Amino acid sequence: MSETMLRMDELVRDYLLYRGFTGTLKTLDVELKYDKDKGFRVEKIVEQLLSYVWSYDLAGLQSFWEHLDRRVFSRLESSHNANVRKLEISVLRLYVVNAVQTNRPDKVTEFFDKMSGVLQNHGEWKDWFVLPFLKNPEQNSVFELYFSKQWQETLTISLHNFLSIIFQAMHIL
Repeated sequence: MSETMLRMDELVRDYLLYRGFTGTLKTLDVELKYDKDKGFRVEKIVEQLLSYVWSYDLAGLQSFWEHLDRRVFSRLESSHNANVRKLEISVLRLYVVNAVQTNRPDKVTEFFDKMSGVLQNHGEWKDWFVLPFLKNPEQNSVFELYFSKQWQETLTISLHNFLSIIFQAMHIL
């Protein structure tokens, strides 16, 4: 699908150049630069999600995930809902783990302050509310998996694979 979008962008660019609409072409280039869909290029979407995690931008992460939810995930068959939810939980956990690993307790506290209303009703987060109070959470049997490089890499690959599969199956319009 990303190849289709890139080809479509090229065709529109060629048309605008052919017609001499250079101002419109410049506007298109600016809009494409800030395209939240990232041209449905999986690498760019995963990169954007991870950049929000690494930069502790919880609001950006939530906003981008909500955008993906509205534009992409909501159009999927209901059989994919569980996978979408698991990936969302994992990306949020990666945010928390990253904040702990980089010694940013302020970001861990901020996360739970902002997200507690949403997360407290979900059983899969029950154990996580104790995390800010643990001295070495990476040594705790509940959390040690999430602090492993293997889990983080597996999450990135899973996210990439899931998005690749659904974009291949989606229709553009």
